Amino acid sequence: MQRTYINEIKKDKEVLLQGWIHDIRELPKAKFLLLRDITGIVQCVLKPENKAFNEKLSLESVIQVKGKIKEAKLTSPELSTNNLEVHISDLEVLNKAEVLPMQVYEKDKSIISDLSTRLDYRSLDLRKKKTQAIFKIQSEISTSFKEFFKKNNFIEIQTPSLISSASEGGTQLFSVNYFEKKAYLAQSPQLYKQLCAISLEKVFTITPVWRAEKHNTIRHLNESRQMDIEVAFKDDFEVMKYLEECVAFIVKNVINNCDKELDVLNLKLKIPKSKYLSYDEAIKLCKLKHGDDFSPEDERKLCEMYPDTIIFTHSWPLSLKPFYILPKDKKLSKGFDALYQGIEISSGGQRVHLPEVLIKQLKECKLNPKDFEFYVNSFRFGSPIHSGWSIGLERFTMALLKLNNIREACLFPRDRERLTP
Repeated sequence: MQRTYINEIKKDKEVLLQGWIHDIRELPKAKFLLLRDITGIVQCVLKPENKAFNEKLSLESVIQVKGKIKEAKLTSPELSTNNLEVHISDLEVLNKAEVLPMQVYEKDKSIISDLSTRLDYRSLDLRKKKTQAIFKIQSEISTSFKEFFKKNNFIEIQTPSLISSASEGGTQLFSVNYFEKKAYLAQSPQLYKQLCAISLEKVFTITPVWRAEKHNTIRHLNESRQMDIEVAFKDDFEVMKYLEECVAFIVKNVINNCDKELDVLNLKLKIPKSKYLSYDEAIKLCKLKHGDDFSPEDERKLCEMYPDTIIFTHSWPLSLKPFYILPKDKKLSKGFDALYQGIEISSGGQRVHLPEVLIKQLKECKLNPKDFEFYVNSFRFGSPIHSGWSIGLERFTMALLKLNNIREACLFPRDRERLTP
């Protein structure tokens, strides 16, 4: 008999189900097991005449049951269906679970595991409805990102994770021994996606990045995933439009395809509007002075002024942007940031495409142009203007789902304290 998933069961059918014991209720004349698989939860009835009735069963044990689907009148909010149950004819324990270090089914609300414990036992935590909902939605986010740019005739690229010099300047890099040389884990696909765009024109990637910053905050990770694009013959405002349309497309798909997961998280999403502010306009709203960067509190304030809106702040000071952002004039750049749901979700801009300007800006950032020779030389052979941006996948998931900590949006977070599991 082939396995049936719980969301496929139909009245009067004989089925073989496999999954985990979600809950057990024992009465003298019957045992009621809640069986869970990735598609849902169903009640299974085990009668005393069954040889498995006296078997010691434990929560989260993996079992296989055969039985007939019958009508029922149930009221549990945990169940995927309250009008069907399985009457067990055969039960086999495939793998018995030991005493659990944390609750999966949080029946006792007085014993809720903290985030650190949940991350220590992440494979167990991934069995919780809320955790599964987060990562099902995150899967929809990354799939929709790819779908949007495929529809717009972009080419997916893969950039290296091992690099010879800093992608964005600075020294906060993880170094690795690369045979007789020193190499670094890429902090961004920035340089390489530009090299692709000046020939392939329209490119995107989803890639891991690493930053050796010694922070320990609720919004930063030392390893994360970035969703990046780079486009030739487009300026900063044209790629902001791509970002605006892409985020709206992602949110629309999450609303349409993840309604059950949004219900689990008790969320109602709206397709975001957009607001464009110059840097100078934004700092006035936050009562800052020219040259200041926005603090997390400033970002929250701006988003409160424009709820359910992607806020683009453009025309930033050159001093606050990396060396590869094109100057607008002597003081301002063609760089931008995007805020959404109280947090920065993206940074981007039009890039420098002229070697002499690039060398000048590298020196002004106290970087050695010789370390970037391969990059600079690529623009000597006919480089078009080009622009792009990146969105942190975990950061965007955190913002969209209003999570309290970015680690909730990362399967196996890496920070200063955590290297396992």
